[in-house]
Amino acid sequence: MPLYKQQQGCAKKPTLVFLHGFLGSSNDWNETIALLKEDFHCIAIDLPGHGGSVAIEGSLTDGFNHFHRLLQNMLNELNVTQYVIVGYSLGGRLALDYARSQSDPRLTALILESSHIGLADQYAKERRLMDDHSWAKTFATEGVIEALSEWYEQEIFSDLSDRKKEMFINKRAHNYGVPLANMLLSTSLGKQIYAMPYLQQTTLPISYCVGAKDKKFRGVADQLCGLKNINVTEFEKAGHNIHQENVQQFAQFIRQQLK
Repeated sequence: MPLYKQQQGCAKKPTLVFLHGFLGSSNDWNETIALLKEDFHCIAIDLPGHGGSVAIEGSLTDGFNHFHRLLQNMLNELNVTQYVIVGYSLGGRLALDYARSQSDPRLTALILESSHIGLADQYAKERRLMDDHSWAKTFATEGVIEALSEWYEQEIFSDLSDRKKEMFINKRAHNYGVPLANMLLSTSLGKQIYAMPYLQQTTLPISYCVGAKDKKFRGVADQLCGLKNINVTEFEKAGHNIHQENVQQFAQFIRQQLK
């Protein structure tokens, strides 16, 4: 079964492939794409277990490579000859691991938003896997609203007002718990290959953006500052989800990076 996708813009123009975060969908990029579709061929994908790809299961033994194969198949089906991946959070982790492992000559750049580069320490990996198993159990056994309410109480979302949290919960309430649990475990940060060695030697242009209010991922951004092919940008007044908090600014950021 192929990944669900939405396309906007002319296929003859430069291609942008958008990967959303955990709990999201291709619709999360609608406002961004509306500002870019005149100049780019925009492809927004639903990740396995999400939206129109809800019936596609992640692989608990080979989750990252399983997704990479699905992405390759979609790009081949559409005859894409050159493309840039724009990835947010989980989508950014998948994009980074794709670039690290696939060596696809068609990939010309990465734009990563609030994305982790992996854990170097084995103990930290094991702790993260334990945490993700706990969250997976929550999503698989509790009602979606209850699970989402707990999810958005995490520190990473502390910059969100109660009103915004309620908005996100209502927006994500269409999801199904078991497919989310499967994807969470399949692509756990505890299973991601630590990407710093790749980032230190790659010649692929990479743009990394982070919100000034996102303390956790500002720490990740600090690790990337000074690497020769990586441009790090901090968005003032933004938290973890820049592209939905600052749509105009984020779309302009993409344009600037791809000039």
